[in-house]
Amino acid sequence: MKNDNTFGLVVAGVGGQGAVTIAQLVLGAAWMSGLHVLQSEVHGMSQRGGEVSAHIMISKKKVTSPTIEKGTGDLLIGLEPLEALRHLVYLKKGAPVVSTTTAIVNMDSYPEVDRVNKLLSGIDGVKMIDSESLSKEMRFPQAGTIALLGAAATYLPITDKIWEKVIQERFASKGEKVIEKNMRAFMTGKELILQ
Repeated sequence: MKNDNTFGLVVAGVGGQGAVTIAQLVLGAAWMSGLHVLQSEVHGMSQRGGEVSAHIMISKKKVTSPTIEKGTGDLLIGLEPLEALRHLVYLKKGAPVVSTTTAIVNMDSYPEVDRVNKLLSGIDGVKMIDSESLSKEMRFPQAGTIALLGAAATYLPITDKIWEKVIQERFASKGEKVIEKNMRAFMTGKELILQ
């Protein structure tokens, strides 16, 4: 984020993946950083695996709308590769994208997964993470989603100390082990993007 410009983040996935949790973590982290922030969400049949997306506007100045117009977004977190492709339209040309390779095939007409991932990974600025394998490796089902946030955090104007505080507060009711697993997943994602 430069000077007083706003920073537009899009989170795109399907129901049950944690898109709203990711958006709330970003919202809390931006707020704790002393930034102005607004968020909007779309829940399209999310209980049946439909689209869930969030727009988040972050700024040093007061934000008047959470809506990101097409072609103006600064970052996309794709929790599902086809949803990531569908939401690319909201980004500025060359804006970074952090997306999973793990598809949620929730419709008969879902395109071939390898084709979707190949198309997405061929776009400049796209970083792909195999979140499913990461979750299995870390023996923590939510690890992949939190790792995507960690990877995306490298592009956000928020310090690691703030992220740690937000994660601790968000998962405090679930205990220290869950907080530790989320922090480990977050840092793993961050390290993956910096390699």
